[in-house]
Order: sequence, then structure tokens, then C-alpha cells
Amino acid sequence: MTTGWAIGRIGPNVAPWGAKKMAADIEQFTPLSIQSAMFLRGLDFSDPLGMAQAIRAAVGGTFDGQPGVFPVPPNAPENVPRIVLKDRLEKYQCKVSAGRLDLAFDGSKGKPSPRGGVGVLWDEYSGIIRQLAEYLKKKNPTRVWRLGLVVRLFKVLEGSANKHICEKYLRNGRFQDPYEVHVSVLNKESMGKFSINRWLRLRPMRKSDDPNDDRGLAVEIDINTPVEETSDFTEEEITRFFEEAYQHIALEDMLLVDTE
Repeated sequence: MTTGWAIGRIGPNVAPWGAKKMAADIEQFTPLSIQSAMFLRGLDFSDPLGMAQAIRAAVGGTFDGQPGVFPVPPNAPENVPRIVLKDRLEKYQCKVSAGRLDLAFDGSKGKPSPRGGVGVLWDEYSGIIRQLAEYLKKKNPTRVWRLGLVVRLFKVLEGSANKHICEKYLRNGRFQDPYEVHVSVLNKESMGKFSINRWLRLRPMRKSDDPNDDRGLAVEIDINTPVEETSDFTEEEITRFFEEAYQHIALEDMLLVDTE
């Protein structure tokens, strides 16, 4: 998917809104990226090449690109990647470090998404998560103490996304013709048995070849378990967290996104 749109950096938090809203359908959006993180303790790196081969085998050939295995000094930060696995199209990437395992889908730069929308992509993506969870809990038993999911979506509006955000999410007259407004809202809540932080971020996207064209609306939703609430999640809990997080995003968080 090539949009020609550039995402600005996230700005300061903006006050919540009180206007009447029209809920957005997640299938109206194009996926920019999906990233999941499993935070680890005690992963055995005695044979990194063997681990890379085992992960590739565990996910059934998804990572068919050239694997990267990197020597890391003993005193290196725990989140420095030691293994990087990709598919040949580089739309999927798995990074493994001593402290975390990340799975990322990249929908930018002309990389094709599965046909059928965000839900079909999630079905494919979540299948890989399940296989990685099985590897971490059964084939290379590791403590998984924290989880996170970030979904980034994109839609072209009829008019300026910046003006749209101002009209829908700011008090009238609070700011005079701002060039760019970003909304960033944190909620702390429960999701089934999980305590979560839920970040919702909205920002305009400007065309790279025409910065005045800001009809692109970027939506980022980040759901993660609190760092202060450490656990040892089971394989079933890991897969349930990610499935519930996606459903939370698709069915609840999109109610907060107004595109009309």
C-alpha cells in the first residue's frame, strides 16, 4: 500500500471531547501496521542459530526470508535484537531479544495486505501469534510477564483531517487555526481478567509530495498490561489477551473515532 502520506510525530495530550460522535467501522480503514510484544524473562540464548531455525519451523514457513542472527555482548541492553526473522516480502518481521519478542506487520511501501480488510489480516496475524506463544511456553519454556498490542490504521477523509480533529475533539474557539493537532488519551481499565492501559491516538497525515493535503487520518490504539503488574502468562492467556485486545479495538475503541 502506497499512500504518499507522512505521519507527524505525536504531540502533547489534548483534553477529551464532549460532542456527539459517529462511530467508525474498523473495516473502513487501511491497516498501516500491527505490532505485538511479549516481554520475557529467562529465554535460553545458548544456541541463537538453533533458536532462529526453531522459530521459523514453529510458525510454518511464514519467515521465509534470510534470517539475521547477531552477536550481542553480555552487557548489552536486554532489548537489543539478537534474532530478526522476515518473510520475503518483508511485511512480517519477528525480533527476538533477551527481554522481548516482537511480531510486526508492515502495511506500508506497497506491501500487499490480505484481501478482505482488517479482520482478515488479523486472522492471519493472530495465527502467527498463537504459534509464537506455543513456542515460548512449550518448546522453549520462558516466563512471559507482560503483553502489548498496537494497531495503526489510516483513512482518507473528504476534507482536512486536522480541521476534522479540531471540530470533533476540541472545544470551539479554544485554538485559532492550529496547523496540526494530535489527540492522545490514556485509559486504565479492565479487559476480561486483564488490567490494561489503553492509549488512543489520532493525528492527521500529510501527503509527502503535498504537505498542504492533510486529508489522511491516522488512528493508533495501544493496549498493554501495566509494567507494575508482573505475571507469568500461560500459552492460553497469551492468545486470549491478543484476541480480546483486538476485539476491544474493533468493537469498543472504534466507537471513540469519529470520521463523519
